[in-house]
Amino acid sequence: MKREIQGQSILVVDDSLTVRMELQALLEEMGLKVMLAEDGRQCMDALQHAKPDAVLLDVVMPEMDGFEVLRWIKHQPELEDIPVIMQTATDDMKSIKRGIDEGAFYYLTKPIGLELLQSIISAAIYDFLQKKALREQILESENPLGSMVEGTFRFRTLADGEYLAVRIANASPSPKKVTVINELIINAIEHGNLGVTYDEKTQYIDNGTWRSEIERRLALPEHAGKDVEVRIKKYPDKMTVLIADHGPGFDFGNYLELDESRALDNHGRGIAIANTYLNLQYHGTGNEVMITIPFY
Repeated sequence: MKREIQGQSILVVDDSLTVRMELQALLEEMGLKVMLAEDGRQCMDALQHAKPDAVLLDVVMPEMDGFEVLRWIKHQPELEDIPVIMQTATDDMKSIKRGIDEGAFYYLTKPIGLELLQSIISAAIYDFLQKKALREQILESENPLGSMVEGTFRFRTLADGEYLAVRIANASPSPKKVTVINELIINAIEHGNLGVTYDEKTQYIDNGTWRSEIERRLALPEHAGKDVEVRIKKYPDKMTVLIADHGPGFDFGNYLELDESRALDNHGRGIAIANTYLNLQYHGTGNEVMITIPFY
């Protein structure tokens, strides 16, 4: 994954010149193009002229703190999807929860360890690029599900799941928001059918082997008969999508909302983000989820 983000850009916002220079050196070693701002006003001005692939934002700054800047970013339609990574000198959970509530899905505490910095930034940019690619596919793709009333689809791979997610989004009134359905499809493949645990995914993302590990597990004989089933049904006022996998399920209640206890992890937000935009209802042990997409 770290190789895949080389050449992408990041805006570093910190009132300390020393911190800015240190972060610039570390991020450039990762192959990133680095923009710098020393306060909130400079950050806002920079974002008016360029749109980076991520923002590394200090919380405590003079005149305008990081929360105010974050709130402004999330209210700009052309900027709201850019992942904002907050950096703070305190691990106070109230502060972290506030950042999450304002739209920050990544958090780093000072002093920042090099490995964690690389892991979180890599994950944030990779996630942003994936979502950006999905939305570009929506703009370029046809709408084969437009006239469909009801249908059932079965697939095994990430690529096939992504293909279907784009078509479902394109058949909805809000394609940009509905692309988050891909997060639920990924969960069904990796955690449901292939048994990837939360901690294992953390490790795979850290060392950049997540996608190759999914491909390796898909090729194992014990997973040969496992597919994800997606059932789509259209009504006059809504569309429902049922996603089912072969897994034992999971404690989905802990993932329906953004949890500050996972703010320092490099993943674990997909279900909560999907639940923010869509109506999710998990069935039984959690290996089935019904998504309701209203037509208004």
